[in-house]
Amino acid sequence: MTQNKMVGPTNELAKERNRAAAERTITAWIQNCLTLVGFGFAIDQIFQALQQNFPDKNTSITIESAHSISLILIAIGIGLLIIAMIQHYFEVQSIKRDDYFFYPSHYLNIIVIFAIIAFGFVSLFIIFLGIN
Repeated sequence: MTQNKMVGPTNELAKERNRAAAERTITAWIQNCLTLVGFGFAIDQIFQALQQNFPDKNTSITIESAHSISLILIAIGIGLLIIAMIQHYFEVQSIKRDDYFFYPSHYLNIIVIFAIIAFGFVSLFIIFLGIN
């Protein structure tokens, strides 16, 4: 039994559009992850500068809380970049196949959503501990 392979300019152009879309998606993920890591560094540097310039001021967020939030932002940025790289790899592999295989990414999206929700709760917890 032979399988009919649909090879032609239309299918190759469709594959190229899908490859380009995958490249745009990974580029957007890289941009967002770099933004998270940058925010992490910025928050840490801003609070350290405030602590050095105004040591007598009592703020509701301590330097330790800001440092913890910064580390969480950096970790989430790195973790999401790893997830994005995995998703991109599977997408490119499915495009390379002659019989296109759709790889659902909703599981990875759920992981991303829970990571963001967890970051929000952990940040709130850290800030509330820093107030005391």
